[in-house]
Amino acid sequence: MIIASQIRRRAASFVLAALAAGSLTVFPGAALGAGYTVDVAEFVVSVGDGEGNERLIASDLVPYLPNRACFGWRIRLAEAPTLVRVREVLQLPEAPAFWSGEGDEYSPHTFSADRRTATTEEYKAPVDGWLASQWCIVEGDPTGPHSIKVYIEGDLIGNFDFEVKKPAEIRNN
Repeated sequence: MIIASQIRRRAASFVLAALAAGSLTVFPGAALGAGYTVDVAEFVVSVGDGEGNERLIASDLVPYLPNRACFGWRIRLAEAPTLVRVREVLQLPEAPAFWSGEGDEYSPHTFSADRRTATTEEYKAPVDGWLASQWCIVEGDPTGPHSIKVYIEGDLIGNFDFEVKKPAEIRNN
């Protein structure tokens, strides 16, 4: 599993037409303990065609297309401060072959002993109130149910449940 830094920079500009039904649990409109309010929370899948074109989809199914498919979340805070502490917990059904930042003492990621969970803690500056993160599928990543929990200033503000499937499995459903 790898974080796509170039895609993460673009994540703040994502525009989605609709939310994926059933793919997330968030608390829009609820004030967080630190006094922040979530306006919008979205989960998005992006698929590239290998020629630089990308399609964004609101879905809770992520196709297993190594080096082409990515997934992520974005959350808009009402009256966002200039900087917030964000913790993201990505849970996989099995350990991947590779984690971005594994073995790097300066990485913002820590990994569970079984290598199925990556926890990322960092401070982020909201852009027009938006915070975002995105990961990309690489060869050796597991298929199956995944989840991302997002915390702001220690408060759980979103739980995004989704599934990574091989394209043939998606067509057969």
